[in-house]
Formats: sequence, C-alpha cells, structure tokens
Amino acid sequence: MPKFTQKWALITFLEPVADGTEFSWKDWPLHTTLADVFAVDWNDTNLTGRLAQLLSKQKPLETVAGEDTYFGPPESPVQVTLLQKSSELQNLHNDVVNLLKSAGAVFNTPQYTGEGYVPHSTVQKHARVYADDTVKIGSLTIVDMFPNGDGYQRKLVKTINF
Repeated sequence: MPKFTQKWALITFLEPVADGTEFSWKDWPLHTTLADVFAVDWNDTNLTGRLAQLLSKQKPLETVAGEDTYFGPPESPVQVTLLQKSSELQNLHNDVVNLLKSAGAVFNTPQYTGEGYVPHSTVQKHARVYADDTVKIGSLTIVDMFPNGDGYQRKLVKTINF
C-alpha cells in the first residue's frame, strides 16, 4: 500500500456541494482547481483566515470552456476540458498560490503553478462542462486530501464565497 501524507487542494465546485462532504478520490464532484495538491502545516499558519481575508476583496469571475484534451501519462490519461486563461483567473490563481507559498506550501507539481497554471475541468462520470459553456468562479473550497488518515478519501473542509 502506498504511503500517504497530509495534503490539501483548493478548488471551485461547479455544482453545489456542502462543506463536510466526503467522497472517494475516484468520484470528485465537478470542479476546477485553483491551487493543485500541496503540503503545508495548515493549522499553524492560519491559512483559512488568511484565505478568507485575501478573498474578501475578490469579485466573482467567469471564464469560458474550450476544447477537450488529455492530461497525465499515456497509460492512464484523464480527459479534461480546458478553460480560458483570462487575466482575472490567472491573477486569482497567482494570489492564492503566493499566499500558500508564504506559509511554506510545497506543491506536488510546481510546474503547473504560476505561469504554468492550466485552468481546466476534469470530465467526471456524472458531469462535465462543454465547449463554449460559461464557467462561474465565485468560491474557493479547501479540500483535505487525506481525511482521517485515509489517502483514498477526500473531505471538503470549508468553502469561502466571494
């Protein structure tokens, strides 16, 4: 069995999901990622409060879905729909990532942060976005990637609306 360590992710759900919801790593609700998987000492850095303060000035934004593509290794590709990388979305991502880095966050895939950020929505079994769909981003949800010591589960810790 693989060894897991505490990790987090920051996402925007594109369908209603309540804080406290838990689900399998294979069954994510429809979402887009604002900050990909990272490790940080969440509690000692007051990140929830710092994120709420950062986002208190953030206005909701919209982007548009584009074409489908595949991410990941050839032996297990994941279908995604790319989202338009507007300056507003890039700035939101940068602000969140910079805050996380200031708290000591270490990203699993740092090449996809900052200028390497590729906004997308993974095609799920039950839902997806399609080319030309308008995607509204008006919240950020903190996801525990290792709830109760289980690296195969996910738990929604808190949603911050803006």
